Amino acid sequence: MVLRPLKERKAIQELWTTGLRVVHPMLLLVVQVADAGAPPGSVGYVVSVPRRRVKKAVVRSRIRRLLREALRQLLPRFALQLPLRAVALVWRGNAPEHPARIRLHDVLPVVQEVLQQAVSGSCVRSSSE
Repeated sequence: MVLRPLKERKAIQELWTTGLRVVHPMLLLVVQVADAGAPPGSVGYVVSVPRRRVKKAVVRSRIRRLLREALRQLLPRFALQLPLRAVALVWRGNAPEHPARIRLHDVLPVVQEVLQQAVSGSCVRSSSE
């Protein structure tokens, strides 16, 4: 499986409108499930860390990098159980002032938990459908 960033505006809007949402206090996950007959291939992703939640740009960049790395490590495990076409992660928690205080071992369990919830089916449909 290949992870690729979603850059097309239309694809991102489709993900937000048709995706299934998993809400966690630290993270919002939006997943778009692939069609049943589609061969496993690349999965598009979007990672967002709002400036409203995390003021410093260095910390926002670090959280984005950590979220991308967590996706790279965890998605192959969950791809067999839930065929995905696109994934969006939005950071909702607060962050420390210094970037060195947040590590992969802080982010990885949160991403794993929301992916597990998506696989188990505890998703919320988008309200725009």
